[in-house]
Amino acid sequence: MEPQGVFVYGSLLPGERNHGVARAAGLRRLRPARLADFRLFALPQGYPAAVAGRGVVEGAFFEFYDLARALRFLDAFEEGEIYRRRAVRVWTPDGPEVAWAYLAPATAVARRGGVPWPSSRWRGSRAG
Repeated sequence: MEPQGVFVYGSLLPGERNHGVARAAGLRRLRPARLADFRLFALPQGYPAAVAGRGVVEGAFFEFYDLARALRFLDAFEEGEIYRRRAVRVWTPDGPEVAWAYLAPATAVARRGGVPWPSSRWRGSRAG
């Protein structure tokens, strides 16, 4: 099944510093979502990385007016030395969804000095 949206868990969330990037990409709707079998790490640069492992990452399932256009925009913003876009299954209040997510390999997070985040939910540079 082809992803119909993007799972977001960090600086693109509402109230975070890069939420405007999601709006500029054509954000239409968002719903709370959870990603199982991943956990959050905080990077010294002030943003998170979701890494495969025991745990859950809380975030949002973003739907866009034009997903292909949004992915080109978000790929330019997110992909690079650390993140890779992957299809994942997330759980929303309406049931499971297939989503794209920008995830990081554990080795890349370790090289950048990432440390385990004490919560399943990212809130800027503070825990909680």
